[in-house]
Amino acid sequence: MSDNEIVLNYHNSLLRKSDVDLLRNPHWLNDRLIGFWFEYLENSLLDESVCLVCPEVSQFIKLGELSETSAFVDPLNLHSRSLVLLPVNDSVLLDHPGGSHWSLLVYDCFAKKYYHFDSLIGSNLNHAKKIAYNLNLSNKIVEVRCTQQQNSFDCGVFVCCNAENVMKHCSVNKGELKSVSPLSIDVFKNQRNHMLQVISTLSCNC
Repeated sequence: MSDNEIVLNYHNSLLRKSDVDLLRNPHWLNDRLIGFWFEYLENSLLDESVCLVCPEVSQFIKLGELSETSAFVDPLNLHSRSLVLLPVNDSVLLDHPGGSHWSLLVYDCFAKKYYHFDSLIGSNLNHAKKIAYNLNLSNKIVEVRCTQQQNSFDCGVFVCCNAENVMKHCSVNKGELKSVSPLSIDVFKNQRNHMLQVISTLSCNC
């Protein structure tokens, strides 16, 4: 199988062998893997009040012209959502959301606050603030103390795990997101295999 061969075509996500191989080795997860996982979580939850924004749109919100952002944001109907999850990266290139570090920004419309989950706490705060400012939903952002990564390459894995943890927390609790229980490091260590299993199952069902 060549690196460009398609492994999974899932809704708006297209994964090739080169993407999936990133899960099998200690590599950073790219925007396509994170975008796929967000789409998978959104479709699995079946809750239209929750919105998981893909990395490309999140990057455009951060760096695009404010006058053009509405073309991407308006269809998401963010004002009607209970929860909005956005992947944050430190890239300063509009068309390249990969960068070298990922984190998770969550907007809770009931609390009217943003919550930032960063596995290298503080590293992406300025990038998260820029997204929050450009979305213009609130001016309050809380840096949440969450489980910290133990290497230099698992930030994307932490974003995927934290996104799922936030969604599960909010489906049961109505408290503020700063009370989300930190995940065990074992959950993060198993996430790559978990994603590979999900991709394998979905590809067999296509």
